[in-house]
Amino acid sequence: MRRLDPNDAEVPDDPLDKLGASGGVYVLVLKCAGRAFRARVGALGVLGFRRGFYCYVGSARTGLRARLRRHLQRTARATRWHVDYLRGRLRPLAAVTWTGQGAGECRLSQAVAALADGSVAGFGCSDCRCRSHLYYFARDPAARLGKIRLPGTPVPLVVRMRGDK
Repeated sequence: MRRLDPNDAEVPDDPLDKLGASGGVYVLVLKCAGRAFRARVGALGVLGFRRGFYCYVGSARTGLRARLRRHLQRTARATRWHVDYLRGRLRPLAAVTWTGQGAGECRLSQAVAALADGSVAGFGCSDCRCRSHLYYFARDPAARLGKIRLPGTPVPLVVRMRGDK
């Protein structure tokens, strides 16, 4: 946190400072604003990505804020998750997070799938039976995602990345 003036309230340096250190599930909203592109994504091979918005569904048993910060780093780090292969190619717009006992990654993935315009088969779901954990939207879905309610969780928190409205 930083202060602009000693009399001002604290201003977060990082939008993710709004999140606690607890675990939960999340949707990372990413934008492909430039030209469509192809990228090699681990064992999935070469995949095509078109202009629009992509929503990656993930979870963190603990350290939700740290997990999202890791995904948002633009510098190369070990590729551990499928979404790491897209680092630097898609621009992060928002993170929508849910915490609590009912915060299940596959349950959230099903809710996002019901709203999506498409999906990338096999992406991010090698440890479950879901069809995908990466969904395509023609228009910015952040506000719609913030309306998803998961049983046993508080209202989700929508965190816009700096510079995006």
